[in-house]
Amino acid sequence: MKKPKLVVGHLTNDELLVKSVTTSKSFDWVKWLESEELVEFFSELFKLLPKISEGKKDAETLAIFISEWRETALINTEPDVLADMAEAEQELNAGGGIPWAQVKKEIGL
Repeated sequence: MKKPKLVVGHLTNDELLVKSVTTSKSFDWVKWLESEELVEFFSELFKLLPKISEGKKDAETLAIFISEWRETALINTEPDVLADMAEAEQELNAGGGIPWAQVKKEIGL
């Protein structure tokens, strides 16, 4: 079985550099992130790593970060969930739904 690969690239001085990188099997979920999500994932990861190395954040923070992004990727594999989310977003954009302040009041927060 082939090892999973991730193709990454960046634009520097009008030159596009692209590289295929072998990834750990435990990170194969990255393939389910959409391109915009991949950009956001790596952007946030690159901001987080220096904070961990400087001791401002810890390994638990990184584990939570990875876990949350994994959940996002797994949601992308569920067409029914994505359709429900898109429908809810359309309803909210059309002025539907219940304001958060009202929900908090109703549940006693």
